[in-house]
Amino acid sequence: RLSSLPGSVALVAERRAIDVSIVGHTDTVGTREYNFRLGLRRALKVQEAIHVLPIDRSIIRVDSHGKDAPLVQTGDNVPEPRNRRVEVTVR
Repeated sequence: RLSSLPGSVALVAERRAIDVSIVGHTDTVGTREYNFRLGLRRALKVQEAIHVLPIDRSIIRVDSHGKDAPLVQTGDNVPEPRNRRVEVTVR
């Protein structure tokens, strides 16, 4: 598991990936719609960083789970930094 953007970019560069999934997440502060958009903005930033690599852009999928898939379960409107993340899966 990597915890940094440079590490994720390096992993995509090292492997001959056939599929790259980039999913943005948020904590539970704010509305579902706001958090979906925020998670998507986070994922798109990672996609921008990966686009500097010589890989086929058609293998990259970008999505947002917003506040629907927290790493740490909390109540609604609870700030939790560990839930604010982007997960990159390279296959």
